[in-house]
Amino acid sequence: SDAEQKSILKQPSDSQKMQLPLDSDDDDDVQLKEPQVVIKPDKIKKKKKKKEKSNETQLISATHDEAKMDDNNMDEIDDDNDNDDKLNIMNDDDHDIEPELEELLSTLTPMQILLLDEKDATTTTAAESNEGNDDDDEEEDAVQPDAEGVINPKHVIGDITTELRARILLSSLLSPSGVTVNEFYQQYWGKRPLLAALDDINENDDNDDDDDNEQPSMKMSAEAATESANHITRLDGFLNRTIIDEMIRKNKLRYGLDLNVTRYTDSMGNGVRHRITLDPPPKKKKKRSKNSIGVGSNDNDDQEELEYIVANPNDVWSNVDTSQCTVRLLRPHEHNDNIHSLLSVLESEFGCMVGSNAYLTPLNSQGFAPHYDDVDVFILQLEGYKRWRVYAPFNKRETLPRESSRDYTEKEMEDNMAGEEMDVVLGPGDVLYLPRGWIHQAETVSRPSGV
Repeated sequence: SDAEQKSILKQPSDSQKMQLPLDSDDDDDVQLKEPQVVIKPDKIKKKKKKKEKSNETQLISATHDEAKMDDNNMDEIDDDNDNDDKLNIMNDDDHDIEPELEELLSTLTPMQILLLDEKDATTTTAAESNEGNDDDDEEEDAVQPDAEGVINPKHVIGDITTELRARILLSSLLSPSGVTVNEFYQQYWGKRPLLAALDDINENDDNDDDDDNEQPSMKMSAEAATESANHITRLDGFLNRTIIDEMIRKNKLRYGLDLNVTRYTDSMGNGVRHRITLDPPPKKKKKRSKNSIGVGSNDNDDQEELEYIVANPNDVWSNVDTSQCTVRLLRPHEHNDNIHSLLSVLESEFGCMVGSNAYLTPLNSQGFAPHYDDVDVFILQLEGYKRWRVYAPFNKRETLPRESSRDYTEKEMEDNMAGEEMDVVLGPGDVLYLPRGWIHQAETVSRPSGV
C-alpha cells in the first residue's frame, strides 16, 4: 500500500541489533584489533587553510559473508498509467530495477536516499502540504518530467519500497565506479576489490574526449569541477570530529569495548613495526555470588568481573593530536541515528546483519598492521586522504576465511605476496569494497597533487 511504501524503517529487534566486529583481536591482546577511538575529520578547526595537517575520517561497514543476493523479491510500485513520459520502476520480465531508474536515483547522496538530508526537508514538507490535489494526482505528478524533460530523483525516492530503496542505496555508494549493482554481485562480490572513486571516471572521460577545441575543454573543466564538489560532499552527514567528541563525552565510551586507541610503529627501535594498543586494561573486581551469602560461604565463592575504563575525551584527543594515534569507534551506530539508518537499509539489501566501525587517523600515521578480516567491508572515506595497499589472499585456505588473521609483519608481506593487487589513495566521497580474506594496510597521506 501507499502507507507501506512511505513508511520509515522499523527499529531492529534485539537479535538484529547484534553486530559483527570488523576485526578480532589476537589471543595475546586484550583489546579489540584496530586503532583508537574513532573517526576524525579533516577539519580539526586548526588552520583550516592548511589541509595537509588535517586528519582523515573513515566509516567502515562490515557485512556477514552469507549476504543474500536474490533480486527476485523486489516489490513493484503500482502504476496504472502507461504514459511513456512516466518512469518505469521495475522491469516486468525479470523483476529487476530498470537501468534508467537505478542511474537516476543513484545520483542522490546516501543521506537523501535515507530521507535524512535536512536540506530536502523543507521541499518535502512543502510538497506534502499542497492542497487541491488528491493523493493519486500527487503521486502521478511526482514522477512526471519537468518542462525540459528532466525527472527530479528527489520526487521519486520518497515513494519507493524499502527493498528498492536498499538497492538504490548500494547503487549510490558504488556509483563513482560506473558498476551497477548486478555487475557488482556478478563480478566483485566475494571475488575481488572494487574502487568507487571519482578520479577513475574522470580519467575515462578524458581518454574518450580527444577534441582540441578550447571552448568544449573549458566546459568540461567546469563540469568536472562541479562533479568533484558534489563527490567530496556526498558522504557528509554521518560523522565528524565534533560529533565524535560529543559521542565520547555523552555516552561514556569504554576502552576495549566501545573504542580503541592504537598505533602501528617501531616502538622497540629495531626497525620492525608492530601494533601497540594504548587502551588502559580493565580492572578486576570481585563479585560475591548470590548463592554464597549465608552460613558456610567463603572467598572461593567470589567471582571476578571486569570493569572497563571509561575514556577521558581529553586523553583520547591528546593521543591523537600529539602521539599520532588512531581512534577506532566500535559500533558507532549505537550512538548515531544516521549511521544506524544506513546499516538498517543495507541489511535489507544483503539479507544479513551489517555492523560498522569508525576510524580517525592523524596525518602520516598508520593504526594497524597488515591483516585480513572475516567479513566483507565497504570503506567510506568521509574526510582526508588515506593510502590503501591491498593484497590477494596468500593461498586457497585463506580465501573467504571464517576467521580474521593475526597481524602480519612487513617481512612476511615481502616474502609471501606475489605483488600488490591495489595501491590507491582514497579521498572524501570515495568507497572501497574488500572481500573477506583480502589483506590490507592503510596510512594517512597529504592531499595528492592535482586533486
